[in-house]
Amino acid sequence: IFLFVNCFSQQSSTKDIHKIKNEVDMDSVVYATARANADYQVMMTSLYYLMAKNPKRIIAYKDSLTRIYYLTGAYGKCIKTGNEVLSQQQENYEIIELVAISERILGNIKNALTLYEKLYHQTSSLIHAYYIAEMQFYMQRYGECMTTLDKIIASENSKKEKMELIVTDSTKQIVSLTAAAFNIKGMTYNALGKYEEAKEAFKNALLIDKDFILPKANLDKVK
Repeated sequence: IFLFVNCFSQQSSTKDIHKIKNEVDMDSVVYATARANADYQVMMTSLYYLMAKNPKRIIAYKDSLTRIYYLTGAYGKCIKTGNEVLSQQQENYEIIELVAISERILGNIKNALTLYEKLYHQTSSLIHAYYIAEMQFYMQRYGECMTTLDKIIASENSKKEKMELIVTDSTKQIVSLTAAAFNIKGMTYNALGKYEEAKEAFKNALLIDKDFILPKANLDKVK
């Protein structure tokens, strides 16, 4: 009886393993099909099933889930799930960037600054440096902000790089990184009460990008 029960148990266990594997394969097919059609809702549902059936790969699935939350504008969920991934993968810089952007969009300036500093230490990207300067400005760390901006402006690469900025609630604009840095520099001078220096910085931004909306508006305010 013991041998029979033991044999039956092993057969049942093997069947269960095959069943779970088949279900995981099916969910993977559903996920891949939904991804090909950019059906984010189905992708998320598939990932939840995959996490439940294959918990050993849960961090890989949460990595994908974080990216979908970001793409769908669910920034709070992106931060929560992204941090769960980062608790296991501290050097996952793609997820760090998505969480940093989400923190910045939601106005969590201190958290965003910490993440952008970590990114910049790894990438030396001038775009990351720009966002560091932006966070430093909002936190009124004007001295550090100026140092970061001067580093960007002094780099030849900043003249070649472009970045997209939100200029109104419904408008975005692609501008030179140098011009963007001069605009923040003007804002910093203005906050410090150095109005002539602020005007000069805004004019420098417009010399580089004459149609740049933000320094145009800022220059008018200083005048």
